[in-house]
Amino acid sequence: MSGDVRMTDAKRAAPERLEIHVSYTCGNSCLFCSERNRLRRFRTLDLSGAEIAGILREKRRAGFSHVTFTGGEPSLCAALPAAIGAARALGYRTAVTTNGAAFADPAFARRAAPLLDEAMLSCHGPTAALHDALTGRKGSFDDVMAALDNLGKAGRGRPFLMVNTVAMRKNFMRVSDILRRVAGTGLVRHYLISNPAPEGGACADYAALAPDLTAIGPRIGALREQAELFGVTLRFFGVPACALGGHYDLSNDLYYSPRLTVERAALPGGRAGLKETVSLRPTRRRVYLETCRPCPLRRSCGGIFRKYLEAFPGHAAFFRPVREAKPA
Repeated sequence: MSGDVRMTDAKRAAPERLEIHVSYTCGNSCLFCSERNRLRRFRTLDLSGAEIAGILREKRRAGFSHVTFTGGEPSLCAALPAAIGAARALGYRTAVTTNGAAFADPAFARRAAPLLDEAMLSCHGPTAALHDALTGRKGSFDDVMAALDNLGKAGRGRPFLMVNTVAMRKNFMRVSDILRRVAGTGLVRHYLISNPAPEGGACADYAALAPDLTAIGPRIGALREQAELFGVTLRFFGVPACALGGHYDLSNDLYYSPRLTVERAALPGGRAGLKETVSLRPTRRRVYLETCRPCPLRRSCGGIFRKYLEAFPGHAAFFRPVREAKPA
């Protein structure tokens, strides 16, 4: 994610990115948690060190070169530090997505930082009051900021730091403040604004949760200028390129890398095992409208979340082909 190379069809055909859900534990209870159902089902079944090591060896032989450890909250998985080290020893570029958790501990961060190439932290409000309300845990904002500080000041071995904000009706008007708060540390290099993925907890009342995509266009120019002043790359996930207006190049879809996800799954007989899912394009739970057909970015843009169109059927007319765009 730290690169900005647009994906060609050839690169899309052979995934090199591996994503492993190592933890089914999380101290937060986020309103938008797409993993809520899996966390409830497999909450005592974090992956073991042996399972992770086996996956890493097998997929490295298959040509995978980048691994992201995620969850749940991966830093709560006892096997994570050893897993990151094993991945580095095998030649992987390593990444983690985290809400702060164990990384808020300076000792843990010092141990992990030299082994990580990238870290994506979640921050959903510019203050503890808003962030903690959205994550359902008092102190979660302090953990994120401590983790950011610990990872960002880890010396020459510090990872490329990114921050992700899930934009909701309750915090979208504060996104500029969030960007200012995290980028003002001088540590963050990439800021991702995500439309809530309609899975797990986010499905309960998507119409009340999701931001109005027809109203974000006028704000993007100012956000872009703000990010550029801080020297931060700005991207949008789960938002159709056309909703970004003339800033369609900020769509994360245009830079999507194919990936293989490994996660817990229910097997026949009630057993819990592992399943693999290949994602060649960013189209999960997304659809195209008939008006998308002539868009020059259709091969790169993943379309619109089906759940969004069900929640806001009157918004369908808003999405139109991007004009004067260079195909990605």
